Amino acid sequence: MANCPQCGAPAKPESRFCTRCGVRLTTYSSGGDHAAGLGGIGPLPVGTPLQGGRYQIIGQLGEGGMGAVYLAKDMELFGRLCVVKQRRHYCASQTERRKAEDDFKREAEVLAQLNHPGHPHIPEVYGYFVEGGDQFLVMKYIEGESLERRLDRLKRPLSEVEVVRCAAEVANALVYLHSRKPQPVVHRDIKPANVIVDPEDRVWLVDFGLARASTSSGARVMLAGGKTVAAGTPGYTPLEQWQMQANDRSDVYALGATIHHLLTGQDPRDRFTSFPELSLDILKSFSQFKLLSEVRPDLSPALVSLVARCLDPDPRRRPDAAQLEIELDRLAPTGSKLFETVRRWSPTLGEFLGTALASFVQALFGRRAPGERSRAQSGTQPPDRRSAAGRPAFPCLVCRGQGVTANGKPCPICRGTGYW
Repeated sequence: MANCPQCGAPAKPESRFCTRCGVRLTTYSSGGDHAAGLGGIGPLPVGTPLQGGRYQIIGQLGEGGMGAVYLAKDMELFGRLCVVKQRRHYCASQTERRKAEDDFKREAEVLAQLNHPGHPHIPEVYGYFVEGGDQFLVMKYIEGESLERRLDRLKRPLSEVEVVRCAAEVANALVYLHSRKPQPVVHRDIKPANVIVDPEDRVWLVDFGLARASTSSGARVMLAGGKTVAAGTPGYTPLEQWQMQANDRSDVYALGATIHHLLTGQDPRDRFTSFPELSLDILKSFSQFKLLSEVRPDLSPALVSLVARCLDPDPRRRPDAAQLEIELDRLAPTGSKLFETVRRWSPTLGEFLGTALASFVQALFGRRAPGERSRAQSGTQPPDRRSAAGRPAFPCLVCRGQGVTANGKPCPICRGTGYW
């Protein structure tokens, strides 16, 4: 078994294309152009200085066949932490090497343009330089956990409230990308691995390696089954993008596939793992998703319908990013954003205000009957939405009536009941 040079996923020796990221795999010779492709400075040990000592490597965050990502200090800015993305080119020819260099430089250019005026869910790029034959991109350090890693850690699908919140913030970032002038920018690789939640519960959209203006034909073109298609991630990438006709609603499809994955725990890439190489026919045959209500009958019908529209094979029938953001916001009960904003600024104050309001409502309308919460959580009976005095209980404004907060933990205000 070999590893994909793009994403590091295992690949069978006879495979010509990675079923995880779609990049073309190459069998290398022992010299010639391949040796020329190894002319860079290689992996960077801790303490390595870059760009005249401005950046100092303090650890490695990840590695693949095409390079690595490091955590570094910016010594000219008081040791500010940053991410240094190194691109090493292992290519079968000088033509492929130049193409890979152009792709990486274009990623830096796209990110630099997105810095003006900037967006709260898109990391800033601080610099780009070439040293020792390798290319380097310096970016804002985002500490946190990707949604893919969170799924793996929890070993269960995420809650509706958490997925809706994260998806709404990603949609907000897409609105920004798709409204750039003179040409909209299409991310082309929305998936759980590229959505990070930081310790403050702020959502970040990362990895713009495939991002291009909407008029571009595609990124990292490969040959599959004798046809020319554009790179992407099988399972998340819509058919029109494989046909090099990506547009802004291709990102909406990918976000819909991401929502489906997070809510069901069913990885859409799994259906492609048995194929040694990809073709348009294979991609088209396995592009269908199960209806969400069949897998998660507890989900709201509005969310089920919205995801189905995002995954429509016809891009014209999908909502645009702005419409998607509006509809996702409507799925959140009124009042939740206020508590979320206060909690992000000060978790202690947010919990204090939530507890005070919950106590006030309970004092006016009566508390729950003893033992009601334990019976509801044990599943012996559905939660009773009426107080002990027979008056209606109110959905908790902190957890939006879900019983859990955005990070999946039991709500500290309603103690996991979802109601006051």
